[in-house]
Amino acid sequence: MNDAQPAAQLTRFFADAMLGRLARWLRILGYDTAYEKVITDQALVERSLQEGRWLLTRDRRLVLRKLLRGHHTLLLSDAVGGQLHQLQLDLHLDLTLSPLRPYRCADCNVVLAPLSHNEAVPLVPPFVAQQYREFLQCPRCRRVFWQGTHWEDLSGRIAAVTQRGRGNARPR
Repeated sequence: MNDAQPAAQLTRFFADAMLGRLARWLRILGYDTAYEKVITDQALVERSLQEGRWLLTRDRRLVLRKLLRGHHTLLLSDAVGGQLHQLQLDLHLDLTLSPLRPYRCADCNVVLAPLSHNEAVPLVPPFVAQQYREFLQCPRCRRVFWQGTHWEDLSGRIAAVTQRGRGNARPR
């Protein structure tokens, strides 16, 4: 349902207003994914083309209007797991949590910056500061991240999508 390109060329996406959960997952996986809850079709197409982003959409009418010049994927599933699986198959998208891609804030889409343990201590719960040594912070929203037990949960959900092809992968 698209003009597939190798994933190496596809690192910048724009998820339409129906794909907020998918946008969060792609950001967690390290992909630069723009998303706006409220945007007109025209503005969505213009920004996608101007910013060199591959449009991800569930809107068949938008695709039929042929404004995207083949720079899109029409996602067939309502479920995030099915959407990720389709991107894996159609675009050969790597769905691993890879340190080769910069980690991004799931909310802001900004690349996370390293945060020293000393700087993190006043910003995280005491048990987290005692248990973990490496932290990242979003420069925009200032949220702090670490590879806690949720990291294993994310890895498991992603593995379910990649191994079984379908999954109920949902951000919390």
